[in-house]
Amino acid sequence: MRVKLSRHGNSLGFVVPASVVREEGLVAGQEYELAVTANGGLHLLPVERPVWRPDLSLDDLLAGLPEGPLQYEDVPDYVPVGRELDW
Repeated sequence: MRVKLSRHGNSLGFVVPASVVREEGLVAGQEYELAVTANGGLHLLPVERPVWRPDLSLDDLLAGLPEGPLQYEDVPDYVPVGRELDW
């Protein structure tokens, strides 16, 4: 199948035919990683996003946090850099 590149601002793009969208399960708004193969071809891979967990409540999400205000010492592997050293 042939497609033609066209100018879109400072970039180039092409229209993905509807048959390819259906066959490959492409989704508008989905982020894809674009790679150039050794022979100059293009390869699209969907970017994996964290799965939304509707089964977790706000209490579940906050369960591991300490009571009261969070201190720098509470953050694992925290190394202060910049103005927070003066606090």
